[in-house]
Amino acid sequence: MILNSVSVDCVIFGFDKSGLKVLLNQIDQEALRRILPRQASPEQIKQIFEKHPVLNSDIYWSLFGGHVPEEQDLDEFAKTLLYEATGLENVYLQQIGTFGSLSRVPYTRVITIGYYALINPDYYKLKQSTLTRSLQWFNLNELPRLCFDHEEIIRQALLKLRQEVMYRPVGFHLLPEKFTLTEIQSLYEVILNKKMDTRNFRKKLAKMKLLIDSGQKQQNVAHRAAKLYQFDIQVYEKLKIEGLNFRIE
Repeated sequence: MILNSVSVDCVIFGFDKSGLKVLLNQIDQEALRRILPRQASPEQIKQIFEKHPVLNSDIYWSLFGGHVPEEQDLDEFAKTLLYEATGLENVYLQQIGTFGSLSRVPYTRVITIGYYALINPDYYKLKQSTLTRSLQWFNLNELPRLCFDHEEIIRQALLKLRQEVMYRPVGFHLLPEKFTLTEIQSLYEVILNKKMDTRNFRKKLAKMKLLIDSGQKQQNVAHRAAKLYQFDIQVYEKLKIEGLNFRIE
């Protein structure tokens, strides 16, 4: 049984040289029409067809969401949702909070639980679900027209991410397997929207002993090749238990 009044929406963040991005999908109108009779009463379907933005326009994009099955935990369903919509598995997933405004969905009352996921786009081959017409990465300051309150969910997800990176090194999930110190500093500057002193940043990072020198350097670059580092997950897990404070300011 599907709980039509409870849903999950996932914000997927990715990072590349152009900055922090969010992955959005455009729902296929015909595919949505085909599944509606299985999830709603005739009166609800009438309201949906009249008021759902996707069924009345082809300009809307949305987060990855779905109504929660009665037999699944929220975290479990969020993982299932991500896999079915994008093919993503074993990604960092964090709950944001609950969104329950009376007007968030125009045709019925739906309370949604927001999550954010962190991935490095270079490491994942995304797939489209049967409901998706298109997948695309967008810069956070160049978002398209979004369904419902999805822009607010993205905003809250970014606030949550900014809080999270101050005490846990979750930003590493957005980096490639091997990265330079400049890349990790750039990542944190983008997330926190602030410029950091390079010397101070690297000093704090070295003190945490979270990085492993890979013994390799950048290749095919016009400038002097920089060292490549890796994240030491074992040290992170140990320090997380001990109460690691990852504040970088």
